[in-house]
Amino acid sequence: MREVFGNSLRIAWRSLMARKFRTLLTVVGMVIGLSGVIAIVSMGEGMKFAFTSEFASYGNNWMYIFPQAVQRSGQAWGHGRVEPFSIGDVDAIRRRAEHVDFVLPGAYTGLKAKHANKTYNLSVLGTTWEYFFGPGVELESGRAFNEREERSISRVAVIGAEVRERLFADFENPVGELIKLGAENFTVVGVLKRKGSGFGGSEDEMALIPLSTMQHRILGNDDINYIIAIASGLEVMDEAKDEVTQVLRQRRRIKDPTKQDFEVMTLTDTLEFANRFFNILIIVFGFMAVIALLVSGINIMNIMLVTVTERTREVGLRMALGAGRRSVLMQFLIEAALMTLVGGLLGILAGWGLGLVVGAVLSKWMGIEWAAVVPLGYAALALLVAVAIGLIFGIYPASRASRLDPVVAMRKD
Repeated sequence: MREVFGNSLRIAWRSLMARKFRTLLTVVGMVIGLSGVIAIVSMGEGMKFAFTSEFASYGNNWMYIFPQAVQRSGQAWGHGRVEPFSIGDVDAIRRRAEHVDFVLPGAYTGLKAKHANKTYNLSVLGTTWEYFFGPGVELESGRAFNEREERSISRVAVIGAEVRERLFADFENPVGELIKLGAENFTVVGVLKRKGSGFGGSEDEMALIPLSTMQHRILGNDDINYIIAIASGLEVMDEAKDEVTQVLRQRRRIKDPTKQDFEVMTLTDTLEFANRFFNILIIVFGFMAVIALLVSGINIMNIMLVTVTERTREVGLRMALGAGRRSVLMQFLIEAALMTLVGGLLGILAGWGLGLVVGAVLSKWMGIEWAAVVPLGYAALALLVAVAIGLIFGIYPASRASRLDPVVAMRKD
């Protein structure tokens, strides 16, 4: 049996190579369909890795809490009044959320920074002194601002690596120098280590100042735009999230959860959103792939029928020399499966290559590490589907070839 299969495989390969252009045209549809799905899957897996790395750099046990507009009937999504947080909300979470170790309130705005004759548009983040004790926050030089400076509404700033590069010459030490943020002068007390860009911006392009200074000297209000809550550990993330949610619902008098005017997001929530988004894309491209594979399968059947007609005398001669119907059937099925296997391999390679190109472009554009990844499970499934298409659509032509009468076949012109 093994020898029969090996002979059939060699004959099938020689037959396909004798008709290279026809074989190439036959598998093009399969290559297009599979490459689209593989490209989307590889980019999706790359994005999940990028998301995980990005948020893990801040801490897997961090929760990001944002106020949001309540969706009302007849109102466009995203419209409506957003009620900012207050210091009372922050204090309530600190007191009542047992599984939360740190609560970091913050406010942000965009301003123009100036030093000497250089200017740079940046994001200014108002935060508390505890922020600098969080994971992933490292200083290149200088120090962080302290609790006393926060209480006294001091005009001190810690700047990111990109800000330092844009506002100061390479030989200059920014620590101790004055920069203007908007209309206010600030003393630079520290410079953060370069972290690289990411989703939603980077500390490299920010200036961090005390929250009290942001509220009273720049914004002119006591609003808090977001809250970061750091859970005691990964194992209590769900409990911590529930505690924060319940505290804020009580504080903001929310009885109906569907009318909640804030959102608590964790790394898991972000990854679930990414998974849903790319699963939708995979379904869409998967539907297109199914159509392409069906068209490719019909084309394979048509080509195989033509091949059977062209090789009628060859089939008759083989059967006259002792080849059984099973041997002839196997030969043509192997040819069909071999074509789709080649198409599947080319589709996987093309999809992976497309994912690498798109990933490289996105990495450069967004400044993140976004590498295309093809899971072995998806690749194996793609190959199995390709071979199955070949076998399904090759059954009829192969069966027709195996039922030929050797005498009649040999007399075929």
